Amino acid sequence: MIENDRKVYEKMIGIWSITRIPQLEMTPTNGEVLFRWSMGEIVAIPFNLFDELVPLEIVLLVEQQIEQRYNVNPQQFRVDLSGYRKNPFSSQK
Repeated sequence: MIENDRKVYEKMIGIWSITRIPQLEMTPTNGEVLFRWSMGEIVAIPFNLFDELVPLEIVLLVEQQIEQRYNVNPQQFRVDLSGYRKNPFSSQK
């Protein structure tokens, strides 16, 4: 479904590249974007806010809600990006 909207699809690819939250999925409903994971609903945010935020900001919001609602440390699901340089066009180590 989200594959039909390139901008939304690319944003979700960015989110999934930052975190490995188990079964993280996004569903657009009634002008909102609902995030769920293996333990249930995480957060619903207005679509215009989702559209304005970059993937890292969305991941931070989702992680905050997981910690508050489920008392789970979401940092354990973060992808290790330490091997990458700041400039994505430079050669990688």
